[in-house]
Amino acid sequence: MNTNDESLIREVLDSRNSIVKIDANDVRDLFQEGGEIHAYNASVDASMKKRMELLMDLIIVNTKKYEPFSHALIFLFFPEDRPLLMEELKPFSDWIESVPGELRIKWGMATQSKQELRAIVLLQK
Repeated sequence: MNTNDESLIREVLDSRNSIVKIDANDVRDLFQEGGEIHAYNASVDASMKKRMELLMDLIIVNTKKYEPFSHALIFLFFPEDRPLLMEELKPFSDWIESVPGELRIKWGMATQSKQELRAIVLLQK
């Protein structure tokens, strides 16, 4: 794991405005089998129409580099004044169901001051 990967994990663990929290035990539990963890983040402007679909398109493109994977942690950040709506999570749910094989996943979300919809993604084979 490189310094960037560690800083992304730290950002997830230190998120103050979590609505669905991820803690160190979640990370340990998910990635306990060892192996390399690949981390990246993706973001889109939070004011865009179909913002979650656009974010999921970026996630799909980036995760293809690391297939096959069987463990995933996804943490979503959104602006306080532009909350994620339940119906916006459908593309995320569809993606989870589309991953081939058995997938262990943990996900969380938090508000932020930036006007972007952002995902931190950690994957492990």
